[in-house]
Amino acid sequence: MDTRKIGIIVGREWSWPPAFIEEVNRRNAGVSAEFVKVGGTRMAELCEYDVIVDRISHEIPYYRTLLKTATLSGTRVVNNPFWWSADDKFFGASLCTRLGIAHPKTVALPSHSYVEGVVEESLRNLRYPVPWKDHVDYLGGFPAILKPAWGGGFKQVYKVNSFEELWRAYNETGTECMMLQEYIAWEKYVRCVVIGRRHIMTIKFDASAPWPHRYFRDDTYLTEEEGRQVVAHALLINEALGYDMNTVEFALKDGVPYAIDFTNPAPDFDVNSLTPHYFDWVVKTMADFTIELAHQGRQVPTEYAWGRMLAERAAPPATE
Repeated sequence: MDTRKIGIIVGREWSWPPAFIEEVNRRNAGVSAEFVKVGGTRMAELCEYDVIVDRISHEIPYYRTLLKTATLSGTRVVNNPFWWSADDKFFGASLCTRLGIAHPKTVALPSHSYVEGVVEESLRNLRYPVPWKDHVDYLGGFPAILKPAWGGGFKQVYKVNSFEELWRAYNETGTECMMLQEYIAWEKYVRCVVIGRRHIMTIKFDASAPWPHRYFRDDTYLTEEEGRQVVAHALLINEALGYDMNTVEFALKDGVPYAIDFTNPAPDFDVNSLTPHYFDWVVKTMADFTIELAHQGRQVPTEYAWGRMLAERAAPPATE
């Protein structure tokens, strides 16, 4: 029987990739893993890998192009490069609302600036000035969070307490499409690592702590009901988005988990931040999942799950 192949595309991370490759290869499960090596891609060529784990194509455009072509030959890419290219945090906010998952009220904003060459006529559909008071009133007032609709790593995230602070922060955002979001004065905060849309590890998390000391093991941090809700909502979000490798963050207030950040398709897997306990779980669970995918055989993506899921349930009314 031919050995199935798993490839991994990575950036500068040093701990998880070799640990994952070693874990897959030591099992002798008819599947081998290795770093992908490429120097160009011919159109419609057959990809040699049954599965590719993508950790870096959001930063290297050629890799995203390669991965989209690989899916045509049935290579299972974790995560789907077509959806990852299209996804954004504001769509996610709207999707959560439609799925009945609590989410901070959010407003997408016109960019502060535009690239050179964009003329005034190209912006004729925009309303000026931006109705800032209307937006802040919709959120319930200050404080509020200003952050990009795309990206991660806590870049360009501002907590603002007044219009003056909001405008000062907004003036620094350049061509980014930003979102203004309700601030949740949370009592508990967790990050869930979700793999394969069914394996989940819920971790106490403090984004304000100095890196890498942000993950804390506390098996009694959430009540039984809080844990049930968080797990159910995290799995639902990943099923809807179609991500097989993701992290989902929830801010809990009065026992209600608010989905805060859930489009992290190349999540932090570093041993120094995850700690050895959670790192080992991620290594073994990703090996389990990708070996299973490899044995299932090649498959071309056919749909975005959120469309099917919305059709199966009565959509809640749009927020006012």
